[in-house]
Amino acid sequence: MAALYACTKCHQRFPFEALSQGQQLCKECRIAHPVVKCTYCRTEYQQESKTNTICKKCAQNVQLYGTVDGKLLCWLCTLSYKRVLQKTKEQRKHLSSSARASHQEKEQYSRLSGGSHYNSFSPDLALDSPGTDHFVIIAQLKEEVATLKKMLHQKDQMILEKEKKITELKADFQYQESQMRAKMNQMEKTHKEVTEQLQAKNRELLKQAAALSKSKKSEKAGAITSP
Repeated sequence: MAALYACTKCHQRFPFEALSQGQQLCKECRIAHPVVKCTYCRTEYQQESKTNTICKKCAQNVQLYGTVDGKLLCWLCTLSYKRVLQKTKEQRKHLSSSARASHQEKEQYSRLSGGSHYNSFSPDLALDSPGTDHFVIIAQLKEEVATLKKMLHQKDQMILEKEKKITELKADFQYQESQMRAKMNQMEKTHKEVTEQLQAKNRELLKQAAALSKSKKSEKAGAITSP
């Protein structure tokens, strides 16, 4: 009887050739959980359900950071993007007001001049032109560049502070090393002097002991020879 192997999804046993390579899935599980592309990162992953359209990594990022206008952004980029959108709305509002005022001036001028034909102008149409999207992109890029410049400046300051600290530590280490070397030289010199003094004292004591021994021998010899 041929050996049977368990599907990694349903855990039912099938012949080895009936399972897919890599993930070891049976035919039914391959149909129920097909390999699809993530909506955000476009990487392939095994779909758990029909409603699941993003991979696990992007799903985790969505829970952590959320989405803005269908875009998956980190916290910093989300704040930057929202600021850009707010500025764009304010600028659009200002442009719309200016355009309407200009349009009203043209209508008034046309009525006063008696002209019945004048160029119609739609502020909303102008604001919805492709140039507005370019403006949003440029504003966002400027915001990102400013943020990156600020971060780069902060990193430069941190590097300078670290280099300053390293220089101070090196100077302190060199000072401590020189002090230790001087102390060791002084201790070595003192030890040498004390050793020399002890050796000299020892030689002196040996001389005194030899002289004393010779004197005793002389006295002993004199006492023997006397009547």
